[in-house]
Amino acid sequence: MEPLTLEALENVTDLYVRVSTTEQAEEGYSVDEQTAKLQAYCVAMGYKINRVAVDPGYSGASLDRPGIKEIIADVKRGRCKKVIVWKLDRLSRSQKDTLILLEDVFFPNGCAFVSLNENFDTATPIGRCIVGVLAAFAQMERENIKMRTSMGRAAAIRAGKYTGPCAPFGYKYEFRENGKRELVPDPYYSMIVKEMYSMYNSGASLGEIGRHLEKDYGLFTSIHYETGTKVGRIMRNPVYAGQVHIGPEVFEGMHQALVSLETWQAANVRLNDNVQAFDRVNRAGLLSGILFCGCCGARMSSRRVGWKDNKYDVYMCYSVSKCSRHMIVDPDCTNRKKKPRVPDLDALILAEVGKLAADPSAFDSLKDEPEEDKAEAVSDRQGEVEKQINRLLNLYQTGVVDLEELTPRLSDLKNERARLAARLEELEEETAGKLSKASAMEIAEAFPAAVATGDPDDLRALIRALIEKVTYDNGEMTIYWKFN
Repeated sequence: MEPLTLEALENVTDLYVRVSTTEQAEEGYSVDEQTAKLQAYCVAMGYKINRVAVDPGYSGASLDRPGIKEIIADVKRGRCKKVIVWKLDRLSRSQKDTLILLEDVFFPNGCAFVSLNENFDTATPIGRCIVGVLAAFAQMERENIKMRTSMGRAAAIRAGKYTGPCAPFGYKYEFRENGKRELVPDPYYSMIVKEMYSMYNSGASLGEIGRHLEKDYGLFTSIHYETGTKVGRIMRNPVYAGQVHIGPEVFEGMHQALVSLETWQAANVRLNDNVQAFDRVNRAGLLSGILFCGCCGARMSSRRVGWKDNKYDVYMCYSVSKCSRHMIVDPDCTNRKKKPRVPDLDALILAEVGKLAADPSAFDSLKDEPEEDKAEAVSDRQGEVEKQINRLLNLYQTGVVDLEELTPRLSDLKNERARLAARLEELEEETAGKLSKASAMEIAEAFPAAVATGDPDDLRALIRALIEKVTYDNGEMTIYWKFN
């Protein structure tokens, strides 16, 4: 094994390649093109490549990308001293994210950042000076692209064109000679959609229709919650009546309707009636089983309180209600001042889930803070240990101290590095069972339909699919989500 030298460490680099969906076919932006240019640069400069991280089809609007996460992990663990990209906007199109990566990840860990296209290296003062300006322009371009895309999509919808990335159930996309796609009915699945409306308007429930589709057609069998919620979401879509919409605005579509407008309206009148009926139900509580006391840690359950005709249901800690001796954790629990009413707390949770269903970008603001903080602290300490090891090696290389003097301290640091690496792997295993963001978004999309079914069991199943637990302590509520 070759001896570890400071020069060898400084020449180890990670290469990062990213293409978004709209850029994959553009010359110079493909994965192969970027990779070849970066590798050729490393050969010319004599750099050793530690990793080539690729994010194909990922937007640069956020850091929620597997490849960039690998880069961050390598930098924090001291596995590379340079990160090289073809162009700055490959790293990120957000000025904030770019500066976070540079100031909070790369520079504190002694890692330089190189962009070939802009011809700068942050190892030099001028490189650090211009990177902030270039990041601002990258973000401006992303925002301009987003604005143009949004305006174009809105104009297309107002003209009657369906613009979704995937064809809705019962339809398919066909590409014409001019390269444009057209939404047309799928012969097989459109027949199933018509059958769904016919059954529902004849009196069948959403759950019955869902079970029928599972049994006779093998549909929706992989969904984690009741298939009735999927059915309800489909039947609420006005696309089946030949319409398209932007929010509450509805326009006549250019595509062929699968059912008449009268049939669609009749189904949706019944769906709305179910929602109103659901709102009138005195619910026993949607959070039973996942609600815990934030003070003593005991479970909380629904309890009826009040006097005579003024009775209502509240969530109460078992340590406070003392209705079950074996469920008491702390007899002196102080979580008794603000007992939340069951409908009020349920409504708060439903509102939070509703935010995710209405705006997928809301997922980015939700983090599993306790575990993330642990992993971040361990990773930061890893970076400090790597710095100390590098400083000791530097002292040895420059002849300031002898190897005998460094050996005990170097051995302790290497042992600590091994312990930190093992601890970080443990934390990663603890969060390995979390839902992916894509899976969580799929579940959240069913929220409006779950409300429409009027079945509390559907909502409980959906809430448990997204939420690990909820804690409550005298008015303070915390949600622990199941996704990363």
